[in-house]
Amino acid sequence: MTESADQEHASPSSTFPAYVFQGPAQVAIRTRTNDQPKYVDTRLSAWTWYDGGIAMTIDWAALQLNSELIEIGKGFMAYALEKYAPRTVVMFADSLRSLSSTNLAAGLPWKSHELTTALEEFKRSRRVLVGFRRFYRRALDRGIKGFDSNIYLKIKDVKSDRVDPYARIFLS
Repeated sequence: MTESADQEHASPSSTFPAYVFQGPAQVAIRTRTNDQPKYVDTRLSAWTWYDGGIAMTIDWAALQLNSELIEIGKGFMAYALEKYAPRTVVMFADSLRSLSSTNLAAGLPWKSHELTTALEEFKRSRRVLVGFRRFYRRALDRGIKGFDSNIYLKIKDVKSDRVDPYARIFLS
């Protein structure tokens, strides 16, 4: 499988070039069975993939993210669909849904206090925190404007809330 071809294009509405997803029309996905679709159509407003007969979806129109973050999210999800198992990609989709419910959804650049507030929310769920961390790292590695290595280090240092390992054990 080849990586999605992403490019940056200038946007007159921002002070730096905005990222635009320019990936393939269909992304090959990893699947465990031969009876499931092996591609996700990236031209649709909702991307659907399957694992064991269970449909998993990310609806871009329903996310409350600004247009640039939607495009960055599409690039990230196309990459994740190619590289990771379908259930792991759901974790990333959940992280984008959580991101859309924070002040960070308004767009880049992110203010320090907004990021701190969002990280406090994200660390309640290890899945969301790990997914957001991977999203940020991917954007940083791609050189997308607005993503900074110092901020990544701050995100990397955040640990999810611990769950008592015996919390789910009930003795009678």
